[in-house]
Amino acid sequence: MEMVVGVALPFFAVLMCGFLARRLRILDDYGIRGLNAFVYWFALPALLFWRVAETPFARLSDPTFYLVYEGSGLVLYGLVFALVRLVLRRSRAESALAALASSWGNVGYMGVPLLLAAYAPEQSMPAVIATALDNIVLQTLTVAVIESGGGTRGRRLGVLGILRGIFTNPLIVAVIAGFVVAYLELELPSPILGFLALLGPASGPGALFALGATLTGGFGASRDLGLAAKIVIAKLVGLPALMMFTLTLMPLPDDLVEPTLITAALPTAASVFVLAQRYQVLERPIALVVFASHLLAIATLTGLLVLL
Repeated sequence: MEMVVGVALPFFAVLMCGFLARRLRILDDYGIRGLNAFVYWFALPALLFWRVAETPFARLSDPTFYLVYEGSGLVLYGLVFALVRLVLRRSRAESALAALASSWGNVGYMGVPLLLAAYAPEQSMPAVIATALDNIVLQTLTVAVIESGGGTRGRRLGVLGILRGIFTNPLIVAVIAGFVVAYLELELPSPILGFLALLGPASGPGALFALGATLTGGFGASRDLGLAAKIVIAKLVGLPALMMFTLTLMPLPDDLVEPTLITAALPTAASVFVLAQRYQVLERPIALVVFASHLLAIATLTGLLVLL
C-alpha cells in the first residue's frame, strides 16, 4: 500500500490546492475557465504530441497488445455507452463521457510511476503505449460521438461537420501529429523538445487544480451521483475483470501480463474531466468520478498487486 499511496498522495495534494483556492476565493469562475483553456489548448496537446511522437511506431502498432488492452477498453466503452444511453436515458454526449470515464485510466501520471516502482523499467511499456492508444482511439471516438450530436450546440451535424469537429480538436490534432512523427521516425530538434518538456507537464497539475476547484460546488443531482458510482465500479472492477478474460483468449508475454492488468485497474484520468468541461457535460459528476476512483484505487490497486 505504501507504494500506491506514494504515487497517489501528490495527486490529492494538488487537487486540494485547487479546492482551497476556490473556497478561499483566490480563484473565481473566470480563473477556472482560463486555467482549463490553458490545459485544453496548450499544455495537454503538447504533452500528447510529445508522448506519442517519442513512442516507437512498432509499439504503437503492435496488434497483440492493441487487441488485448484497447479491445477490452472498447468493449467496456460500448457496454457503458449502451447502458447509459438506453437504460438511464441520458444524452449521447453524456453517454460518451460516461463510457470514456469508465475505460480511460490515469496511465501517464499514475500508471508509469507505479509500474516503474513495482516492476522492471521495460515492464512499464503497457502504460506508456496505453497513453498513446487511449488518446488515439478512445478520445477520438468520444469527440466524434459528441460532435455527431451537435456538441454543445444541440443540433445534428453531417459527416463534414463531424470531421470538422474532430480535426479542430487540439487534443486529437496533437495525437495525429505525434503519430506521423513516430511513423516517419523523425527526431525532434532540442528547442522543440525543451518547449514540450516545459509546457506538457503543466497539463497534469493544471487539470487537477481546476478539478479541485470544481469540487467546491457539489456534485450535481442524486441521479448524477448514482451515475458516478456506476462509472467508478466499471473502471476499477469491470475493466480489470474484462482484461483478465481477454488475456485468457489472447495471451501476452509473461512479463507483460501483470503490468497490463495493473494498467487496466488504474483510476479515471483527469483528462476526461478536461473534455467534460470543454463540452460542459457532466462536469461535476466526472470530477467526482476522478476523485473517488483515485481514492478507492489506493485499496483496489494494493489488493491487485498483492494478489498478483
